Amino acid sequence: MNILLFVLVACFWGGSFIAIKPLVEIVPPMMAASLRIGIAILFLMILFPLMKIPLTVPKPIRWRIWVTGLFAFAAPMGLLFWGERSINPGLAGVLNGTVPLFVFILGALFTPGVEIITRRKIFGLMLGLVGVIIIFLPKDHGPLMNSLMNSPVNSSVWGAVAVLLMAVSYAVSVLMNRTIFTRHPEVHPFSNLFQQLIFGFFALLTVTLLIEGWPQMELFYPSVQVWLPLFYLGVGSTSIAFVLFYKLIKEWGSVRASTVTYIIPAATIMFDLIWNKNYPAINEMIGVVIVTTGVVILNFSARKV
Repeated sequence: MNILLFVLVACFWGGSFIAIKPLVEIVPPMMAASLRIGIAILFLMILFPLMKIPLTVPKPIRWRIWVTGLFAFAAPMGLLFWGERSINPGLAGVLNGTVPLFVFILGALFTPGVEIITRRKIFGLMLGLVGVIIIFLPKDHGPLMNSLMNSPVNSSVWGAVAVLLMAVSYAVSVLMNRTIFTRHPEVHPFSNLFQQLIFGFFALLTVTLLIEGWPQMELFYPSVQVWLPLFYLGVGSTSIAFVLFYKLIKEWGSVRASTVTYIIPAATIMFDLIWNKNYPAINEMIGVVIVTTGVVILNFSARKV
């Protein structure tokens, strides 16, 4: 049963990158990201009471949970939706696979003593970073700065940079959540998740209205092209996927459950190929293999020490 849940989580999260692409071609990216979080909140407001899970958290740590929501939902969702306007879903999924690398880097810098540094971990980290560099190699093999400054390559490069920053933001939220779970075991993980979604939604919606303005009402009319991917993103890849993931953590432990990140890039590339007929570039394929290998080595050593 747990294997099935594992596969479902990978498919939900891998498929989210496919659903975002056509959505941001119709809806402004920040508004689309806000709607995704909003739908997830509405769904969980029905689900969690049925599961007898409280929607609130203790007041003394509420601010810490809200700040974590900025890095767990507001910032990464905005960056991802904005970035996918100019890059393929497969590449976005590949860059999402770098989250464990940034967790290790930031953990070693800001939580000394928690992350044990070994030669194997350093090797896995360096291998993963080499894979990221290969992914970012311009298709014309020119200097990177030329790609950043000259059209039309610049839009795709900046889109990839935005998604990479999304991975950094997720890594920050992982470390912050680890601190919350360690110091405050009385907080239910789902209550923590709900409060992060709430604050992340209002923060992202505020930025959305400031940057994109008030949306046109036509966006809210019944439309399969808009509401089907939004329903999938909000209910499937945000609400249900997180609930299943936390169940896996309870059954398997956090280390084993987190190995789902190993197969998300491959799942996204496969879905992108089947659904959109997008064939990844050679440097992207080589990069994803190297990044995944580096992440596996990094986490394999973590289980040994």
